Amino acid sequence: MAFLIKKLSPCIIHVHRHHPLVYTALALKLTKLQIPLVYTINATQLIRTFARKMAISLIKEKISCVIAVSRGTLKDFIMRSGFPREKMIIIPNGIDPETYDAPLSCREARKLFSLPDGFLFGMVARFKKAKDHEGLLHAFSQSLPRMPEAHLVLVGDGPRESLLRSKVSSLGLTSRVIFLGRLAPEKVPQVLKAFDVFVHPSFREGMPAAVLEAMAARLPIIATDAEGIEDIFDTPYRLGSLVPRGDREALAQALLELYSLPEEERQKMGKMARLRLEEEFTREKMVNRNVELYRLLLQKRKDFPS
Repeated sequence: MAFLIKKLSPCIIHVHRHHPLVYTALALKLTKLQIPLVYTINATQLIRTFARKMAISLIKEKISCVIAVSRGTLKDFIMRSGFPREKMIIIPNGIDPETYDAPLSCREARKLFSLPDGFLFGMVARFKKAKDHEGLLHAFSQSLPRMPEAHLVLVGDGPRESLLRSKVSSLGLTSRVIFLGRLAPEKVPQVLKAFDVFVHPSFREGMPAAVLEAMAARLPIIATDAEGIEDIFDTPYRLGSLVPRGDREALAQALLELYSLPEEERQKMGKMARLRLEEEFTREKMVNRNVELYRLLLQKRKDFPS
């Protein structure tokens, strides 16, 4: 690594994983080169072992700035690592909104994926512990007697798929829950067109791309107050419903509430979600914020000893 840094002589080094961060910082120590080192954290619990905490402690003076994608990831990193707040900045992840302007109607999208008519709640996420699919199934089951036209569409795969399929069966939801499987990225904008409401209950996040994608598709959102999602909902716009993590009762109530709203109210929420995205969470804004950070670091580098 030290040889590569000397050969390339970069102006800035930006890493996104813990081990490359450690190797790069040690190489900078070895070479004694004063090159700004930037580290982006995309999730919580990254400093989850004593060894990682010690590593950050040993190299923190070589880290010029840590970028957190949300307020929650920033707080978690400081709490676990002891890294100084003044060397951290929040730059949310962003996406290209136009990618999700799929040129097809809701009816065409449902036909494309063989989805039923009626009211469709949809979730797009890996079947893993960080996502509360099981809580969603219980909430959906609780609200279903008052939602006669509702179906729940689960897009994705993962290690908990068998458990979730068993849960669907035990709750008597086989005819109302659809497992669509994993879709190629280019299919996601199309399937989002088929949903009436996007649902994203989660225990742990950074800045969830799935929620940003649903916002780009102009869908009202039901989500839990995980990291990043709180930042998204920190707006006077009504985007849908934000409920406490793990609160199945509140999630059931949110499902029923958005189901019961007039369609024009849900459409208004979807428009507000797209507007919120365009104001704060586009790829262009993310890139511009990174570039501005680079400019500041390069300006400071002029004062570094050679």
